[in-house]
Amino acid sequence: MLLAVSASAPTHAQDDADASYALHKVLESMAAHQDDALLKLQQREQGYQERLRKSQNKLATAKSRLSDLEAQGGRLERRFESNRVELDDKAKLLSDKIGALKELFGVFQQNASDLIGAFVNSPTSLQYPDRDVWLEGFANRMKNATEVSSADDIRTLWFEIQREIAATDDIVRLSVPVKDGASVSQREIVRVGTFNLLTLDPSPAYLSWDGGHQQVMTLARQPGGDELLRVEEYLGATDGLHAVSVDPTRGPLLELLVEKPTLRERIDQGGLVGYMILALGVLSLILAAFKLIDILLLSLGVSMQGRKLDNPGKGNPLGRLLLTWREYQMRDPETLAMRLHDRVSKESGRIHRFSVFLAIIAAVAPLMGLLGTVVGMINTFQAITLYGTGDPQTMAGGISQALITTVLGLIVAVPAVLLHALVSARGKRLVNRLQQHSAALTGDALAQRESPLAPPDFVPATPAPA
Repeated sequence: MLLAVSASAPTHAQDDADASYALHKVLESMAAHQDDALLKLQQREQGYQERLRKSQNKLATAKSRLSDLEAQGGRLERRFESNRVELDDKAKLLSDKIGALKELFGVFQQNASDLIGAFVNSPTSLQYPDRDVWLEGFANRMKNATEVSSADDIRTLWFEIQREIAATDDIVRLSVPVKDGASVSQREIVRVGTFNLLTLDPSPAYLSWDGGHQQVMTLARQPGGDELLRVEEYLGATDGLHAVSVDPTRGPLLELLVEKPTLRERIDQGGLVGYMILALGVLSLILAAFKLIDILLLSLGVSMQGRKLDNPGKGNPLGRLLLTWREYQMRDPETLAMRLHDRVSKESGRIHRFSVFLAIIAAVAPLMGLLGTVVGMINTFQAITLYGTGDPQTMAGGISQALITTVLGLIVAVPAVLLHALVSARGKRLVNRLQQHSAALTGDALAQRESPLAPPDFVPATPAPA
């Protein structure tokens, strides 16, 4: 019985040969790839084996090193214990050898420690530097009792003390580097004992000694007054005795004197309120000067007019008063008196013009000072709220403003009151003269009215001076 299957159509022999050739190529390529992969695998295995061998060698070396270190550690421990026992014995031997001198060495150590600070802060270090290095080493030896002090050390300590004592009354000229801000220059200075450093290079000045940096420095600001003139005279003298100011505290007093605020700095501390008070003060001086000159000119005009009553002019108060009298002398006495009184009132208003502003300034200046005080205290309390009371510098600005504005207010108010009183007195004196003339003119008019024989060109009498 036949079995039916599916099959491709018959092909030519050439096609079969090509298919067989392609298959062989594929098999050859696969074989070559497999050989290459096997070669790479063998190379990687050899590399692993090599690294394993090196690692095993390192491990063996480390174990050997560890064994050697453990043995060395054991030897060091035994040596340390032996040294400790020996050190204890040596320390006991040293203590026995020092004996009663231990207290003496304590005194040496204390004195050396005290001298370190004294020498560092003394300007004599300009001549004798590096004393503190030896003293520090000596103090450490005495403190730790590592060795017995020698006679040379004691003599050296005594010598340094005596040399410092002798240097305190020496006046020596030196050429040293001086730091001025960021620059350092070589200058010639004079050391006056241990009190002050003076110089004329390039101008008379006081210098300060910075012990921390072992350096001479210029002051931020020189003292005022005639102190620098004394320095110039003293350093420029060649013989004789000359006066010069020195700081007995060896620096702190001079620094405090230099830090004292100047007048401009005091004014700046008052702030805006302080400047406003000063502006009122300047305005009061200008007004007072203007009024005094004005009243003086008016007084001169009245005096000149008093010598020429028959020829009145409009350029002075008395002349205008006489013109008013001439205009109303034929009226009844009441009308004349009212007109003269009205003219005197007008002239009085002109004489006292602007004087009221002096009184206002005298009253307002203390109030503005009080305002500045309140503002300064508010600033102070705000600083206390923010920063606490630990640092007084945070409160200094508000306190300064409070005090300075009060002082400025009083400084302006007192002269303003005096100037207002002076101007008012001069003005009242001039008004009184006009009132006297007015009264005299009224009396003359009444006398002329009652005497029909009076000449028509009647000239009023001059009142007696006040």
